[in-house]
Amino acid sequence: MSVNTDRHGYYNGRVSLDRRIYHFQENDALKLRMFGATDKGLVRALNQDAYTCNASQGLVILSDGMGGHAAGEVASHMIVEGLSGALSAFEKYSVEEMPSRLDEAIQKVNTKVIMKSQEDPSCRGMGATVNVLCFSHGFVTIGHVGDSRTYLVRAFRTAENKPRFGIWSLTIDHNLGTFIDRGIMTPSEPIAEMPLTPRERSKLTRGMGVMTDPKPDIYSRRLEVGDVFLTCTDGLHGFVSDRDILKTIVTGSLTDAPQRLVDLAKAAGAPDNVTLVLTVISDESEPFRDFAGPTFQTRPYLLRLPNGEIQGLMTCQEIVDLWLQNSLPSNTEVAAGLGPWMLIRNKDQLFKTYPEFKIDKFHKHNHKDKNFSTLYKTLPETQSMPAKENDQPNHFKIQKHLKSVLIAAILSFFFVCLVWLIAAPEIAKILLPAY
Repeated sequence: MSVNTDRHGYYNGRVSLDRRIYHFQENDALKLRMFGATDKGLVRALNQDAYTCNASQGLVILSDGMGGHAAGEVASHMIVEGLSGALSAFEKYSVEEMPSRLDEAIQKVNTKVIMKSQEDPSCRGMGATVNVLCFSHGFVTIGHVGDSRTYLVRAFRTAENKPRFGIWSLTIDHNLGTFIDRGIMTPSEPIAEMPLTPRERSKLTRGMGVMTDPKPDIYSRRLEVGDVFLTCTDGLHGFVSDRDILKTIVTGSLTDAPQRLVDLAKAAGAPDNVTLVLTVISDESEPFRDFAGPTFQTRPYLLRLPNGEIQGLMTCQEIVDLWLQNSLPSNTEVAAGLGPWMLIRNKDQLFKTYPEFKIDKFHKHNHKDKNFSTLYKTLPETQSMPAKENDQPNHFKIQKHLKSVLIAAILSFFFVCLVWLIAAPEIAKILLPAY
């Protein structure tokens, strides 16, 4: 069967396609290799997913369509094609410009999808998710709308030199369940009293083509040799656990890992379309087989700053030191491999999930800083911004006053003793005649 693909390398949806893998050549400058796979799943008649990946350009775009018999397919392919054109020369932009340029491209394509939906009755109500990865200047910039995900997979060694692997979801699902769990949305009374069903939790809160401003999340991360990025639709992560995804990636050849992940999703009974792209930052054919990665006594962590920059891998002690010495901003998040993202200032919850963070100086410290801004600077270079006195909690102020009173009492005692030693002989002369 002949399969129609366009110059970007993605399936155009005009014929029935069960599976197909596209291999792309390496990008020598960034040591990029990309592998992709797509499948219509066990139930769906059409594959409404679309993707393109180009290692020579350093671009990955993935979209999961929704709505109607064919409208979802139209939306996803419009998004992939539109962003491919808008980002055809993104490498000319600096690292600092990329977030705004990527946001602008997503907004323009979103407007085109809305206009198509309004003009064509057969496309009424169509929408899609999107994940865009732009690799340039030693960074990856990720644009994200919906519930498709981008993961980071990394290998490291423990202090005993044992190999370990971690997987982190770099994106946050834009659905009802996630927004309620993170406190972004407050459920109404009926929802608050009754737990949501899995179908209700998966309802999208943001999407391309369904709102005038999809509010894309823009993340960035400095590339490191050994990074492996997995971008996938919910046809994979909705039916296969992160642990099983990680195990599948690191226990076989990366070349055929996309197809093995598709097979794993279908074995789990996934009814939805399954699409994924693996991006490998390494010139080794199998970087997980024999790697020279960093050593960690405990599992490493990532930090996500409020400006969307993702830092790591870091040890628990390194994160504590950075927070105390460099005044990490409010709303900084921390995540361990196979663990959830959590606000670093929510220490009680952090201690409960990650007990290794129970360090005395970290436990006692409480820093508030609402005015923090930085772009693409390593954290050790960040200027320290001490908290103002008015921003300190009440118990810190009480402790400060108690210390002042205690110091004053000690000084008064020593002063009285000194006066007594000097004046004692004169007092004795006056009192002696009385005896």
